[in-house]
Amino acid sequence: MAGVTTKAGAPAGAKQLHNRLAVLRTDRGTTRRQLAEAVGVNVQIIGFLECGDYGPSVELALRLADHFDLPVEAIFSLTAFPLVSAQPNPTPAPSPTPATASPTTTPAAPATTTPPAASTMLPPPAGAHT
Repeated sequence: MAGVTTKAGAPAGAKQLHNRLAVLRTDRGTTRRQLAEAVGVNVQIIGFLECGDYGPSVELALRLADHFDLPVEAIFSLTAFPLVSAQPNPTPAPSPTPATASPTTTPAAPATTTPPAASTMLPPPAGAHT
């Protein structure tokens, strides 16, 4: 099988190659057969890659990255990807308030201010020391 290497054929001390192929493929509603046809390999290769039984050639990794429009390192890694279930749930954004929901809403009346005290508005008496 051109373009892949087996786990058994890996050199001693070689790390396992992790990938997100199955997640990416199912997220996009693509079957293994459709992905295999898109990148020009046998459907069994996609199955072996997803299971971690084979590592892709550089050429196949680049074709897969191009197909998913992602960098290769977003699909393949020498360290395990974090589980989606282990990631915190994002907090949903708050709903817009009625005043900002639509530009057709009437603006709120301007806030009224209390006028300054009369003593601050009058000039000091003549001859007073300040």
